[in-house]
Amino acid sequence: MDIYNTMPGGVDDYSQVLGGVSDELVKAVIAGSQTGRDYNNVQNTGGSLKTESLDAMVRLLTSTEKHIVFWKALNKQSIYNTVHEYNQQLDYGNDAGGFNLEGEAPQFSDPTYRRKSALIKYLGFSGEVTHPAMLVRNADGINNWAREIQNKTMLLMRFIDKQIATANSKMVSTEFDGIFQQHFEAEEVGNSNLDTYFKSTQVIDARGKVLTDDLAQDAANSALNTNFGFADKIIASPNVFTNYVKQFGGLKRFMVGQGGAIVNATTGQSVKGIETQGLNLEFMSDIFFDRERAIGKNYNQAATHSKAPAAPVADGTTPTNVVNSIATSKFANFTGTYFYAVAARNRYGISALTLLKTTASTVANATDAVDLKFAAGAGAYAAESYIIYKTKKNQAAYTDPNAFYPVFEVSATELSNGYDSATSGVVRDRNLWIPGAQSALVTVVDPEYMEYLQLAPIMKMDLAITSPSKRFMVLNYGTPALYMPTKVIRIVNIGDIQPA
Repeated sequence: MDIYNTMPGGVDDYSQVLGGVSDELVKAVIAGSQTGRDYNNVQNTGGSLKTESLDAMVRLLTSTEKHIVFWKALNKQSIYNTVHEYNQQLDYGNDAGGFNLEGEAPQFSDPTYRRKSALIKYLGFSGEVTHPAMLVRNADGINNWAREIQNKTMLLMRFIDKQIATANSKMVSTEFDGIFQQHFEAEEVGNSNLDTYFKSTQVIDARGKVLTDDLAQDAANSALNTNFGFADKIIASPNVFTNYVKQFGGLKRFMVGQGGAIVNATTGQSVKGIETQGLNLEFMSDIFFDRERAIGKNYNQAATHSKAPAAPVADGTTPTNVVNSIATSKFANFTGTYFYAVAARNRYGISALTLLKTTASTVANATDAVDLKFAAGAGAYAAESYIIYKTKKNQAAYTDPNAFYPVFEVSATELSNGYDSATSGVVRDRNLWIPGAQSALVTVVDPEYMEYLQLAPIMKMDLAITSPSKRFMVLNYGTPALYMPTKVIRIVNIGDIQPA
């Protein structure tokens, strides 16, 4: 008799037979489709005898060390103080009066210097493994203590790589100042002023377009000819380089005809860099570089941590307000409708998003701006800063998945004072930053230009044993230092708009 047909209703759980569901006698020893542990304490005819067919390899579904690029490329300088100072030479001297009369002594000219400092910040994560967990045998042969040390080390390395460009101590005091913030604050670049920054020769605004050869030429020219520097790399996320390559995808032609079929062809395009007039710029792709700006969130996104601040509270009267005749606004080519949201942030994480208004704000003119009004929420953990989120132009509905992109961040003090010429408690958006767009750096990754300062390399520190478990910390005390901000070019607002 077919053993399957002896089962009541054709079931494949043979243990049911021995449990009295059927009076039929099963004479075959079976393997069954369940794992051995599922037969625990159940009568069966062979299923419980199986050993687990467990693969010894642990499949890693998260990022790997290969994804950490920028931080690994930076030179690591070990220092011995929590405040590291360095000097910048601004000029050799004033070259006025270089021509002289016969027999006349030349004019005296003095070089100019500036002393700068970088503050070390403290980074780390803790781990804990129980004593029994250290004694059990794992399928891949790695004990849990070693595995957890590796996990926390990788977590810290990934965290540093994410923060190298974007961290900002003005927003959250425990953070170091990343490359972008140091660039913005440099006296000869942005001098901590938005309009000064966007007008500087070290900033090139793509205005939502993809990276192009023209943008690369402009950046190289600014580095080499305007600011007496050099560059050999463009550092950006893979999105930036993927969209660059797409510009050329439609230019290929394949002639296929009788007797002329193409066999074993490889199509597509892979670009490793851009040759400009004077500089060869190699692509350095880092998936974590300026990553958060390209990640959309839902309007009802939950808080990222239990100790994150309470969600901000939208103003009950005018949470969004379109103002006119702001000459420095940058809504040209971006007039349309937008939804806005805001989240509070502290050193633990980001609050839930607060949708400022369920109806879109209509920006009709290039010189319009949008004022956003909200206040801190009441909670046990105070907000240090606020992230402004915005949809792309003419978004159909605020409920669309992943519609809100972080565009800029303001500190609690800036909100209180009024941000970007707005009144107290109001943040103004002039469309300086475009939703979903990212930045790239055109620079040299060299200790003369930038490096990572640290008191010591990443280290492990064991904690006291107070229970049958071992605890430890993986630590790093460091900060990036941008020594030559005037020679580093930042291309901002690189989006996905392909050239016409």
